[in-house]
Amino acid sequence: MAKSIKALSVAAALSLSGLAAAQAAVTSVAQGLDAQERVLVHAQGMAAEDAFMALGALTVKGRLMRDSELGHEGYRPELTGDPMRAVGETWLELLDVVHGRLVDDGRIRAHAGGDVEASPVAYADAAYLYHMHHSAGRFEHLGLYDELTHTPSPLISILTSHLVNELYADGAVHAANDSRGDGFAYGLDALHAAVYAWVRQDKPGGAEDMGQMDRAALSGWLGHSREDLVVIARALAERAEAAWDADAGIYVFDQGAEWSLDQLGAMLRGHKALYEMLYLYGDSDDAARAETLADRAAAITEAVVAGHGAMRDWGLPARLTFEDGKARAASDRVDTAAQWRFVHQLTGGFSLLREREGTSGLIGERAPELEGQVGRAVDRLVLGALDYQLGDGMIPAALSYSDGRVIDPRVTTRSVAAFVQAVGNGYRVGEAFDRPGTWEEGSRLAERSRTLYDAFLAHGELLTERLILRE
Repeated sequence: MAKSIKALSVAAALSLSGLAAAQAAVTSVAQGLDAQERVLVHAQGMAAEDAFMALGALTVKGRLMRDSELGHEGYRPELTGDPMRAVGETWLELLDVVHGRLVDDGRIRAHAGGDVEASPVAYADAAYLYHMHHSAGRFEHLGLYDELTHTPSPLISILTSHLVNELYADGAVHAANDSRGDGFAYGLDALHAAVYAWVRQDKPGGAEDMGQMDRAALSGWLGHSREDLVVIARALAERAEAAWDADAGIYVFDQGAEWSLDQLGAMLRGHKALYEMLYLYGDSDDAARAETLADRAAAITEAVVAGHGAMRDWGLPARLTFEDGKARAASDRVDTAAQWRFVHQLTGGFSLLREREGTSGLIGERAPELEGQVGRAVDRLVLGALDYQLGDGMIPAALSYSDGRVIDPRVTTRSVAAFVQAVGNGYRVGEAFDRPGTWEEGSRLAERSRTLYDAFLAHGELLTERLILRE
């Protein structure tokens, strides 16, 4: 395993050496690679889910190339220059392609070659655009601050306005597939970006960015006021309360007490949106609702990541069912895209574990043990990936839940992008991995961390060199 990752890392280094040269224009995003490593393109054209996942992965890859992580003098200091600039420029190119080919006035098409509306997953993935918008400062030394700050703003604005004013109604987010479970989970996830905008506008840490816009200006930009969003969050919380099954320990919609892992991750990050909005800007009743939502988010997370539960060394099952507050496997597959998206949703951006000055702090106050539990789970999953998922160098599409065998060797854009986002956002939540500044020569932590960095970089280069298509 380590040898194949090292070989890929060498190949990545060779490709990085030529990044200063002009590259052909970005045109599309592939679906993945088949077993013969041939590029697969969807018959209906670029899929929205692949495209927005690729944008999210580029964000995380670029952020990690700073001099305290991938670009550290103890690992690959050259990455902070032209290679990092190339990631930012590729992100901007792909954003332009996605905006032009997949989005019509805030409505996302499922594929570039059709007019069917995208599933709620795409709206949730699109909401993550704020992470690059917010991260532009890391690219300031490369001259990309203004472009990365301002270029995505129109798309973020129309997507947010469409979500709040067109897809939301009466305490629910409409799903193109009419699934109430999808509408709840992915609708909440998509909404978390709008909530983050309001929280950051008001919190001390946002004084130099979102805090420069007054509330009226931000209302116009997002297409709703802060008070509007409190009313929406209250209605969504009431809908959630009606769906809560205390015996099972999960919400019950049209799919009963069984949820996909991907839905669970989206729903948990969406809970952050609800309880922050209600606790910070609602009334006393809203604050009580927020506490209940935070408690439930913590309990569901704990049930999924419990060491004695459904998790195995090689991964989490693609579906879980809940009973008596516990989660057990309801699938014989480990869907790697879903697993790594779940890790990303717990650790990336405005997530459950991200509590800073000016936020509610409800998880730290009411479930102080949760961060440690998630950290141990992420360590187990990442270590398991090094042993079970990276035998051929790249994350496969699926493993057998019963024994960890690879049962679908295809390399998909969603799995690759999810792995990049999960590792980049979550590798330091536990204790098994750390930044190069802490590496001691010959230590097991240094060896593990270097191997993981190699894998991260190899997946990031696969994305930019083969899965993001150019003329």
